[in-house]
Amino acid sequence: MLSKRQFIKTAAYLSASIILPNPSYANNLSLNKQVQNAIQKMRLDDRIANDEKTVWLATDIHTGRAFLEINPNQPMQMASMVKPLVIQAYLYCHYLKNPQLYPLNDRIMEEMRAMIVKSNNTFTNYLFKRLGGPQGVQWMLRKQAPNIFRNIHIVENIPSGGKTYLNKATAADYTRFMHALWRNQLPGAEILKNLMSIKNHNRITVNTQHIPNTLTVYDKTGSTSRLCGNFGIIDYHDSRGNSRPYTFTGIIEKKHSAKNYASWITSRSNVMREISDIVYLFISQQS
Repeated sequence: MLSKRQFIKTAAYLSASIILPNPSYANNLSLNKQVQNAIQKMRLDDRIANDEKTVWLATDIHTGRAFLEINPNQPMQMASMVKPLVIQAYLYCHYLKNPQLYPLNDRIMEEMRAMIVKSNNTFTNYLFKRLGGPQGVQWMLRKQAPNIFRNIHIVENIPSGGKTYLNKATAADYTRFMHALWRNQLPGAEILKNLMSIKNHNRITVNTQHIPNTLTVYDKTGSTSRLCGNFGIIDYHDSRGNSRPYTFTGIIEKKHSAKNYASWITSRSNVMREISDIVYLFISQQS
């Protein structure tokens, strides 16, 4: 006879097994349910620990429809996902305040590129300083786009060693930001999109099972011993060649620092890729 835990684990395996191997059957389930099944199985397999909370949000940029919503308004640590927002604050200052005080010369552009592609903390802190610190960044974003950056909480520079835990935002904040970026509704949107589209080892399409590596992705990752995150725009085209861009945000936040950072971040990055695969399959089947 199965114990209660064994019974639950077996049931989770059976329910989760429909997610990827049998797309036609999986498509009868809502995307929320598919992802919830996958997360449940991962928790039972100890791939997501008891002290870890997760957030997932995927939306259709053209219609604004949410395909997937799990804790979208839960404030979560930002880690390096704060960097595109810092750059956006600087772009506001360049275009709306004083281009001489906030230039976009070659040096600044290279520093911004390093912030996104190499996640450079030193250049991020330089930009923080130019903007009046974290509070200056938050003030500028909320002043210029209060309906986008509703729940951001930017209060610290990137500390030595990259152990940044205090800045917070919701998946909904990132998603509103991405929608505005895609529509060029923000000053310097093309600059930031170009930076975010430079190929990197993202957790949305790279090393996934089903997502073509030819897709353009505009994204930023965030990584600490307490956080694994990624938000991005996937420039997807359906079988008829129609543009159907969508956003994906995944965040896994750990209450206590992981003892083995390298092992933990690799494991949780792979969790994120599996969820991204599920989202992609669902969206591609809607085409």
